[in-house]
Amino acid sequence: MTAWSAPMLCATLAMTLAAVAASAQTPVVDGETIGTPDLVQAACTEGQVIYYTAQSDGDEREIAQPFERAFPCIKISVISAVTGRLFERIATEAQAGTPQGDLTIITDEALAQALIERKLVRPWNPPAASQYPANAQVEGWWYAASGSLMYPIYNTQLVTGGDIPRSWKDLLASKWKGKIATSPITIGGTAWMQYGFLRASFGDDYLRQLAEQEPKLFSAYNAAVLSVARGETLIAIVSALNDYPVRVGQGAPIAPVFPDEGIPFTNYPMLLLAKAPHPHASELFANWYLSKSGQAQLVKVRGAYSLRRDVPPAKGNPPLADLRVWNPGHEAILRDHDALVAEVTGIFGQH
Repeated sequence: MTAWSAPMLCATLAMTLAAVAASAQTPVVDGETIGTPDLVQAACTEGQVIYYTAQSDGDEREIAQPFERAFPCIKISVISAVTGRLFERIATEAQAGTPQGDLTIITDEALAQALIERKLVRPWNPPAASQYPANAQVEGWWYAASGSLMYPIYNTQLVTGGDIPRSWKDLLASKWKGKIATSPITIGGTAWMQYGFLRASFGDDYLRQLAEQEPKLFSAYNAAVLSVARGETLIAIVSALNDYPVRVGQGAPIAPVFPDEGIPFTNYPMLLLAKAPHPHASELFANWYLSKSGQAQLVKVRGAYSLRRDVPPAKGNPPLADLRVWNPGHEAILRDHDALVAEVTGIFGQH
């Protein structure tokens, strides 16, 4: 007769409860299949996801709530940091042989490619892959689970009438010298897309003239948004993901401009990490995040745009189809990335 210790009994009970929980779950959420019964069972047995994200940890925890309600056997643990630090953390953990993260969202396609080339991520073909445009994925590796427009904003109390900028070229008016906020290109992929668009659309001369406006360069777009909201600066070029929560959620006196010349859009790749401690749970969660249910929650919480055509924009945001959206594509980003960083840094100075 086998003697059962208390720890053995606890472990057996936990596995039994996980199996029971898994059997009660379905891989279909709001009519969309996000996996297989076997994936759900394995995910529930693992019971946890360690999620590295370049987005707000509070937002991500709120976004994950419907998933945790649908799969109460799985807990999502969110670890938030800027893209560069996440990249370093993933690389360091892998080098030490102690990978801890399961999946990540970052904001830089070039760093996403570096993760692939270093074999720090694993292949992935989510059920919703066909819902994402070709320039919003690297098939089999990453999919744009989130993303952001880059556009000018202004203080609605201090900038009125004919002074309101309507185009990118309006930002070069002498009256805005020293009164513009933005971020340097070195902060990540979102900033790279901003400067890449301005250079592609208007040339080097535009960048030099913008630098002559002596913009205040903040290390994060949220600080630039708050600078305009407080009236410390009057105009900014920022990420919509930083503008929307302050403008809509907090009622700040700011408004966006959607220039007819075009608006850059940055993909935020989601990748599954190699040698993840919870590979099945993280794959199920990632599949859900790309589903209509997950993307609708993303839009609701963060005001982000989903690249799925069946997910409408947040209240007050125009549909992407109504805008002249600019994204040069993955290959162009990889080809031009380092050269553009060097050029723009030379024009605006080291930051």
